[in-house]
Amino acid sequence: MTFDLTPPAPAPALVPKTAAQRKAEQRARDKRAVADAVGLESLANTRTLAMLLRETVTRDAAHEQRAAFRAWLEIGKRAGWVHGSKVVDPLDNQRLF
Repeated sequence: MTFDLTPPAPAPALVPKTAAQRKAEQRARDKRAVADAVGLESLANTRTLAMLLRETVTRDAAHEQRAAFRAWLEIGKRAGWVHGSKVVDPLDNQRLF
């Protein structure tokens, strides 16, 4: 039986990331969050819904338009100007609540 008595190789020194690298990683995380939010708009946070809305509202694909509509409704529900699927008119005296 032999034992290896050589010390392990030292770990490479950590190099701090640049601002551009951190920003690129944040954009990648945001894109993943938007992709994950499609179909699960009620579970997504408001920032992700806003990004989903911004990215899909100008595209022509029907599924992206529906995702943008669902994101818009979910933002409205959280803000209080959508009740169910009806938009609440803030100037109307008769509330839906």
